[in-house]
Amino acid sequence: MKPKSLMIAGVLAVALVAVIAVLMPGLAAPQTAGTGEENLTPTPAPTATPAPVPGNGTYVNTTYGYAVTCPEGWFYTESGESVWFSSPDKHEEVRVNTIPVVNKSLTDEEILEALNATYIEDLRAGIGAEWISTEKITLDGVPAYRSEFSVPIVDEDRYTFVARYAVKDGVIYSVMHTVFPPKYDIYNVDAAPTAESFRFI
Repeated sequence: MKPKSLMIAGVLAVALVAVIAVLMPGLAAPQTAGTGEENLTPTPAPTATPAPVPGNGTYVNTTYGYAVTCPEGWFYTESGESVWFSSPDKHEEVRVNTIPVVNKSLTDEEILEALNATYIEDLRAGIGAEWISTEKITLDGVPAYRSEFSVPIVDEDRYTFVARYAVKDGVIYSVMHTVFPPKYDIYNVDAAPTAESFRFI
């Protein structure tokens, strides 16, 4: 069986590449093979020591102006423009990526539409994920999208990968979490509420 921590790292690394591909200058449509995406290096799994989330349970990122509330005993790890939120057993459950938009010629809606298509293509090619749905939502009041993917684990088992993404003040905010069958991760029940606690400050 593939270790859960590697599965999560894999899907989130592929998702980060999708976001970076959309930010490449000159983008008019989702990136495809041979257009520069092959030169991108996904952010590796965090190597820094996870720090406990503060006693009040809320992590605050003053650089990008957001907060996430976690259950007691959770940890966070900052790595560049990404923050991983881990359960007490140190398994990553939620990730927030914040990437400044480089290509200023695109509207926020064009960036989000390109992300929709790029996520579907890259996650299918990278980890065999199947797209389930995409819907327009708001991320703490900002126009956003929410996409779900079904990802293979082993045999017939699958887990769900959920990404919510918005553009605010020239930054793409991607809030991602996983939904595993209970037998794989007893703490995963807290992943969705933690991701959904994301708010701008």
